[in-house]
Amino acid sequence: MIAAFTRLDLSSWFPRTQTLLTLLFIVIVGVLLPVPGMAIMASALVTSLMVSAPFLGDERGRLDTLYGILPVSRSTVVIGRTLSIIAYYLVAATLATIVTAITAVVRGGQIEPGLLLIAHAASLAFVGLSMALQLPVLFRIGYTRGRFMAYAPAFAVAGIAWLLQATGAHVPVGEAFEAVPVVAIAGFGALIGVIGIICAVLVAARLYRVREL
Repeated sequence: MIAAFTRLDLSSWFPRTQTLLTLLFIVIVGVLLPVPGMAIMASALVTSLMVSAPFLGDERGRLDTLYGILPVSRSTVVIGRTLSIIAYYLVAATLATIVTAITAVVRGGQIEPGLLLIAHAASLAFVGLSMALQLPVLFRIGYTRGRFMAYAPAFAVAGIAWLLQATGAHVPVGEAFEAVPVVAIAGFGALIGVIGIICAVLVAARLYRVREL
């Protein structure tokens, strides 16, 4: 049942022009910005913005009412939607990796596997935390009242960066992780992402059960 709902959910929003344009944005970032890994981080950013897209489709097509009629549990809807968003992220991250590799070959450079691994781990962490912030709100109050949550992760990162710059704080990230193996750093980032996704599902399912459709 979860797999069937995931396919239904993907078919309702993934083929749209707006969704495909976000994938094009990843390609543009990978081609125009010479910094390795930027396309991968862009895939995480657009995924965080696309978390709200299925909920917009729900309200436009009154699909929430349909979900209340169909013989599917609220938990199935939450898990299925989470999987559809993860599917989008996997497509975006794969596209970003391909663009990064092709761009490096064209420019005569080399790809550092460790850098790509850390970039993917960081992007997964960002996506997981973004889903943990957005999914509970969107499942509880819907897109119209919760649409601004789509920008919360990006604003949070920008706010932290601005605060560090404004206060003159120096965070020796390179020095702090210099002696730590790349696999350990990547594993920690991936763990944060997975925990964020799990928390998003658990909290969203609980809030969605008490929502009036």
